Amino acid sequence: MSGSDVSGSDSNASERSSLDGLDMDGIEVDELCDSDDSVRLESAHESDSDGQNWPEFNLENDMNNPILKVGMLFKSKDSLKEAAKQYGRLNSYFIKFPKNDLRRLKAVCNEKCFWFIWASRLNPNDPTDQTWQIRTSNPNHTCSKVYKNRNVTSAWIGEQYKEKFIADPEYSLKSLQQDVKRDFCYLVSLTKCRRAKLRALELIEGAHKAQYEKIYEYLLEACKDGYRAGCRRIVGLDGCFLKGYYGGYLLAAVGIDANNGIYPLAYAAVESENQASWLWFLELLVIDLEIVSSYQITFMSDKQKGLLEAICMLFPNAETRYCVRHLHSNFKNAGFRTKELKDLLWKAARASTTREFDDAMDELRKTNQHAYDWLKKKSPTHWSRSHFSIRSHSDMLMNNLSESFNKMILETRGKPILTMMETVGTKIMLLIVKKKEEADKWKGILCPKIKKNLDVNIKDSLRNWDLTGIPCTHALAVIHVKNEFPETYVQTWYTKQTQLQIYSNFVSLVRGPKQWAPLSNMLPVLPPLLRRPPGRPTKVRRKEPDEPQTTERLSKREVEMRCSKCKIIGHNKRSCKGEVGQNFPVKRHQVGVRTQQQATPSQQEGTPTQQGAPTQLPTAPTQIPTAPTHQEAALRQKLPLKRKSTTTTVRWIPSTQESSMTDH
Repeated sequence: MSGSDVSGSDSNASERSSLDGLDMDGIEVDELCDSDDSVRLESAHESDSDGQNWPEFNLENDMNNPILKVGMLFKSKDSLKEAAKQYGRLNSYFIKFPKNDLRRLKAVCNEKCFWFIWASRLNPNDPTDQTWQIRTSNPNHTCSKVYKNRNVTSAWIGEQYKEKFIADPEYSLKSLQQDVKRDFCYLVSLTKCRRAKLRALELIEGAHKAQYEKIYEYLLEACKDGYRAGCRRIVGLDGCFLKGYYGGYLLAAVGIDANNGIYPLAYAAVESENQASWLWFLELLVIDLEIVSSYQITFMSDKQKGLLEAICMLFPNAETRYCVRHLHSNFKNAGFRTKELKDLLWKAARASTTREFDDAMDELRKTNQHAYDWLKKKSPTHWSRSHFSIRSHSDMLMNNLSESFNKMILETRGKPILTMMETVGTKIMLLIVKKKEEADKWKGILCPKIKKNLDVNIKDSLRNWDLTGIPCTHALAVIHVKNEFPETYVQTWYTKQTQLQIYSNFVSLVRGPKQWAPLSNMLPVLPPLLRRPPGRPTKVRRKEPDEPQTTERLSKREVEMRCSKCKIIGHNKRSCKGEVGQNFPVKRHQVGVRTQQQATPSQQEGTPTQQGAPTQLPTAPTQIPTAPTHQEAALRQKLPLKRKSTTTTVRWIPSTQESSMTDH
């Protein structure tokens, strides 16, 4: 027998002796291996070519309740690790991988726990085969369950509660934290819940950065056909900030239909609201709406940044109007806040003739000369009906068209760019269908709002017919005398037929991104650079001081607060900077306080003067206040609350003479 045979028999004997001393209860063994014995692992892999059918793990079906068995196959090491983590998450165990390399993988639960899994590649010599197999495992746990698991990540929580966010987009972080505790018995922080919510929204709506790369492939046909079919030549321009990860602004152009309703024309997302962005947006608007002459169009705006300069460059002959509500806001910021001045400004804006306008301005001058001088600098062609042109057939004073559109898309401004565009396009699609169905049910020649204005005669003005195209009260009187119908004298902009022509152009459905034809000759669009503005991120529009609040609770803005510490009006005790623990005047019934130690010897012996006269309490000696030291001043400033004053009760101490009399 050779020496090698002898050594091999000795090693086998040593292995058998070690195996005999090992407790094999509960351990499923395909082939026992040491953590450093890679040769034995390779021999085990080569022995699996006998064609035995091993169970295979399916990520789609088995992740709800993963069962890890010896011999189970996994398509990759990542799927095996994810299955082990999922097993630990669902059973409240923290699974970690102390041995993790290209050939082998070991999963353990705790240092004192006997549970483990050994796995390796099925065919390590084949680089194309990434199949892994569990070789050895012990399914028995000897440790307690955990309530804080590092494998419970924000990404995993977001995937588990994705359906919750689909059903309720306003699903709060506190509710998510409580649901994780109830469903999986885990304690997670609100920060992790916040990241989980972002992950869930990405799964639902798509990543913000990835959608910028597909922006060239997205094209929604604008409502230009409806504008050319019958909309009046007045366009409202406005921009609103986006609430997504990269921010930005959404520029929009809104028209007006035959029933004085909004008709969205175009919208675009830009990096910032400036002259270059508005210039680019208006150049595309000229092409889409086929605006040949700027003399035929009117723009209504709030004087956004760079908008007026862009309009002057592209539309030199166009009429520009300013929203009177925003003009009044600037009027208030200049210091003219009274209701009387507000009424005079609106009276001048609503004046339809120059005579009425001059009378209103003269009344304003008599009331406040400075307010008159400030308003005189604003050209009335931008804000008063008396100086409006009659080309647009509209007497609008406020940019309510754009404000209504911004409210319609309010909930979509925080979504990724393509999701936002899809949502806005869907809203416009539903709006067109709804307006078309409503117009089909109308009776008569005119639209309902126009017919109501014609019947009630709300606007009684000499120039109303010229401005709007609707006969005024004086014209209606002559028409009735002639026994004619007033509807025949109304401009065709307000008829039912015009409304049907506007909404006869539907927005076609858009296919999903997977069916879009890729544009290989275009460079991908990158998201804008993140520039963090100062302060906290804004989610709500900054409101004016006199703007009505949305809550039912009254504000305390006009209430004067009194400090309970220093008794001064104008602040409360939280913001009080006065002296802490100051001495308030002593009440009258506490002035004559004395104790037995303060009595003089003459009073204790009972002099003759005390026998004939009642005993008088001496007043406390006056102490000259001394200047506080630096240590006392520093200590006094550091005291958070006022010192509690100890109330001393007044005691009557009889003299010796009186006590002897009472004894007899």
